[in-house]
Amino acid sequence: MLMENWVDRELNEAELFDRRLEARFKVLLDLLSQHSQASIPAACDARSEMIAAYRFFDNDKVTFESVLSPHIESSCKRTSKQKVALLVQDTTELDVTRPHSTMQGTGPLHNGNRNGALLHLLHAFTADGTPLGTLYAEAWTRDARDITQSLAKRGSSEKRRLCARKPFEEKESVRWLHTAQQCEALKEHCPKTQFVMLADRESDISQVIDYCTSQDSIDWIIRSEGSRVIHKEDKSAASVTTHDALANTKPLFTRTIDIRQRHSWGSQSVKHRPGKADRRERTVNVTVHAGKLTLNDPRPGRHNGIEVNAVLVRETKPNKQDEPLEWLLLTNLPIKGRQAVELIIEYYLQRWMIEIFFKVLKSGCKIESRRFEHIDRFLPALSLYLIVAWRSLYICRISRAAQNRPCTILYTAAEWQSCWMIVTKKTPPTTPPKLMEMTKIIAQLGGYVNRSGAGPPGPQTVWIGIQRMHDFATAWLTFGPGATV
Repeated sequence: MLMENWVDRELNEAELFDRRLEARFKVLLDLLSQHSQASIPAACDARSEMIAAYRFFDNDKVTFESVLSPHIESSCKRTSKQKVALLVQDTTELDVTRPHSTMQGTGPLHNGNRNGALLHLLHAFTADGTPLGTLYAEAWTRDARDITQSLAKRGSSEKRRLCARKPFEEKESVRWLHTAQQCEALKEHCPKTQFVMLADRESDISQVIDYCTSQDSIDWIIRSEGSRVIHKEDKSAASVTTHDALANTKPLFTRTIDIRQRHSWGSQSVKHRPGKADRRERTVNVTVHAGKLTLNDPRPGRHNGIEVNAVLVRETKPNKQDEPLEWLLLTNLPIKGRQAVELIIEYYLQRWMIEIFFKVLKSGCKIESRRFEHIDRFLPALSLYLIVAWRSLYICRISRAAQNRPCTILYTAAEWQSCWMIVTKKTPPTTPPKLMEMTKIIAQLGGYVNRSGAGPPGPQTVWIGIQRMHDFATAWLTFGPGATV
């Protein structure tokens, strides 16, 4: 993974209108990808490199958009080569709260006790979960709240009234619509690729669903809260929720689903919210229903409703210990027959990959620990670490997708040979080992237990192992068997 092997290709479209800045961009990406968890001073080879790095992020030409732009171009090219691409959009908080100082330009996060920024991402994945890269991103900060004004409680009538009065175009939730529109715009650059946009419950918004149903360029799957009501011609009739409408139909089939472990985050006030509480890893039996629904459109002047296909996945026999699994998926994909519905579920299961990507960004790249004085410096660094996070997760996932190919498609001779000798205590073989075999050896440097029957290594052991691999490769080329001086 020497710089000329991937950094040059990834940043081929970089345009910072200054050749020195573009050269520095490539050097920084190479350095920080080798030491993703280290601070910028620790990742740089010398004090002069550190000063050049901070000057790079302080340059007016270096912005969140300009740093991310070449990666988006490269991601689009990778996506265009796929038959099916899953475009997952999601939002995460970047908490840069410090005990004794505040980064200038940041804003309040949820509940107002923490400071930072928000990131909304559109990331492309293959159908088996291999990341292709970021295709669109928005980063912003909220305005500081006047401490003399009381904050309306979440879910209260006052909160709903304030939200109803605010135009949709001025709400943060408009990002879900903007990103869906970006998916359609990107389709022009990937005409032979089927786009399937995936979004979680926060995107269950009438404007977003209406837009998705009005276009035919992309396919989409949006998870619904289930509390939406079915459109009815007779206004005096009893309201029926989308959940109840599907739950009362005949089950299409049953199957099992593996649920990943999840650790709660945030304060006690948010851990009880859907998608935030602790969850243990388990396998559940689910019953699947499917049907066509006409959703009620609560917007003024909308009387015809919104027609969608819907799939309800719910745990067959919930227990008292775990929160029952229940997904209501709205989509335009066909739902005729078990095979078509199974495909929708399999696509939605890959939405979890963006949560793993955020974990790599925050834990593997420690983006929230970066010490910048102002948000204007932090955001270009965020763009750069988005590329680093993609590369780290890509290595982990491509090792599964192409596990029988030679490891030289990812690793240089110095990288795989040095790690082979250090981990196995044997002379490197003449023929390069297979990719998955070598990735497991590198992951052992990060704590992976490579025993018989063990599954593929996870991203955490891979990103730790890669950092050590770079150090070993440098030693190998400097004074080891591969030394040229």
